[in-house]
Amino acid sequence: MVSDIHFDALHSNHKLLKSHLEQALEYNAPICIFGDLLDLMQGQNDPRASKSEINPKYAIDDDYLGNVCADAAAFLAPYASHILLMTMGNHEYEYRRRHEVDALTMVATMLKAATGFMPVVAPYSGWLQFKYQHVSGGKRSGHNLKWHHGTGSNSPVTRGAIATNRFSVMYPNADIQVRGHINQRFQMYIPRETITTHGRMVTDNDALHLQLGCYVQDNLDGNSWSQRRGMGTSALGGFWLRLYTDSSNRAKYQAIATD
Repeated sequence: MVSDIHFDALHSNHKLLKSHLEQALEYNAPICIFGDLLDLMQGQNDPRASKSEINPKYAIDDDYLGNVCADAAAFLAPYASHILLMTMGNHEYEYRRRHEVDALTMVATMLKAATGFMPVVAPYSGWLQFKYQHVSGGKRSGHNLKWHHGTGSNSPVTRGAIATNRFSVMYPNADIQVRGHINQRFQMYIPRETITTHGRMVTDNDALHLQLGCYVQDNLDGNSWSQRRGMGTSALGGFWLRLYTDSSNRAKYQAIATD
C-alpha cells in the first residue's frame, strides 16, 4: 500500500518506488496506490506551476499530460498484473476539475493496451472488503478497509494523530483505515469495544490506522515548496498489509513498514 508517488515531480524517488514494486512481485502481493500517483502541477495555465520545479523531460513539447501518463504507464507496466487499484488523490482530482480529463484513466488504459491488465480506477474515498473462509469449511469472516486520500496540511506538530482519531469516529465499522496526503508515516491501533447480537462483548478487535508516507524527496531542494513553508523532511514509503490466521484459525491483520 503506497500513496503520494508524484511520479512526474522533479524529486520523485523512482529508485525507491521500483525497489518496493519489485518486492511486491517477489511476494506475489497485490499493489494498491491510494492517491497522487501523478503530480500534474506543471501544465500550461496551472497557477501552481513553477519553472524551477518542472522535470525537464516533460518540457519538450505541448503534450504535457500525454507525456506524463505515457511515462508513468511505461514505468508501471512490469507490475501491471499486480496493481489492484489506483485511487484518486487531490492532484489528479484538481487536474480533472480544471481540464475535464481523468489522468488516472489514461494511465490505466495505457497499461491495458501494453500489458492486457487494467487496474481499477477508484475515487478519492472508498472501501475494500476482505473475505475469508477456512479450507476445511466453517463460518466465513472478513475485514473492512476504509481508504481516504486525506485532508489538510502535513501536520508538523501532531503528525496527523488528530485526523486519525476523527476518522476513527467517522468510520466505526472500518477494521483498517488508510490515508495519505500529508507525507507523514505511522501506524496506530485504536481499541474498540463492541457487542454482538447475542450479547457477547468483544474487546480484542483493535482498529488499525495507517498513515502512508510518500516518494518525494523535496528536501533535496532548499527552495522547494515544502522547504519554503517549513514542512521539514517527508516520510518515505508505505506499508505491507499482512493478512494471516492465528493458532485458533482467526483471521488477523498486521502492518509492516516498507524498508
